[in-house]
Amino acid sequence: MATALASRLSWNSLTRGFAASAVSQMASEKPVNSKSFKIYRWNPDQPTEKPRMQEYKLDLSKTGPMVLDALIKIKNEVDSTLTFRRSCREGICGSCAMNIDGKNTLACITHIPKDQPTKELVIYPLPHMFVVKDLVPDMTYFYKQYASIKPWLQRKDTPESNKEIL
Repeated sequence: MATALASRLSWNSLTRGFAASAVSQMASEKPVNSKSFKIYRWNPDQPTEKPRMQEYKLDLSKTGPMVLDALIKIKNEVDSTLTFRRSCREGICGSCAMNIDGKNTLACITHIPKDQPTKELVIYPLPHMFVVKDLVPDMTYFYKQYASIKPWLQRKDTPESNKEIL
């Protein structure tokens, strides 16, 4: 009787151990919070290939909250050929400007929408500019316009030569 009781206790503790480990494993695994990104792709090095939309799926629980974070994750971990501009990550420089879900905005300050998880996020380059590659617009015309309006401080008088201007 003692051996039957001992084997029964060991069986119960064994099954409880399996159940406890299964529960703890399920608790540690979060449900996948995936989002689909459709991104405009075009490579000028392949002139026979037409521009296309390429879809990427990301787990949002392993990505930062901004669209730029998702683009960086795609470039670093999924497709290293994806090309886009980025610089300050603070919404100051404007280098990450692109068309996100039909709005011209900065990727570094645009949150990934989580209210509609099944809706894909569509990303295009800026619509009013020529495309260099993927999401990179040609900024030549922009810089010509910028220089023509001279948006910086200008002196009315000419400074004396060999003197520091403070």
